[in-house]
Amino acid sequence: MNNFTNSSSVISSDTVIKGKIDFKGELLIEGKASGDILGDNLTLGPSAKVDGKIIVKAITIQGNFTGFIRSDLVRLDAGSTVIGDIEHSEISIETGANFNGKVIRISKQEKKSGDNEIGEDNPVYSLADKAVAK
Repeated sequence: MNNFTNSSSVISSDTVIKGKIDFKGELLIEGKASGDILGDNLTLGPSAKVDGKIIVKAITIQGNFTGFIRSDLVRLDAGSTVIGDIEHSEISIETGANFNGKVIRISKQEKKSGDNEIGEDNPVYSLADKAVAK
């Protein structure tokens, strides 16, 4: 079991949730969840199987996740499996974590100034701003 002593909410390993989860504080998911997850500090425990879109301040993944993550702080622990894209300010991927997807660094200033979606109209960086070697 996970050493998660300061949690305010726990979704146990025998629980299945489909739909939107909106929380404040800390949430530990040990079970299965499918859908959007919005909140503060999220931990996907070793037995978690989650898919969907996650937008949180901080996330630690120890289990399995498929989908999209946007978070200031992202941590993929050894033994975790993540398939999908991650937008982050800071990321840590431990040796033994399995990751297949894209990582896109966003500055904390960008995130605070409107939560604009990053896409073709809002590039992370512009080649016009960079010097080109000749």
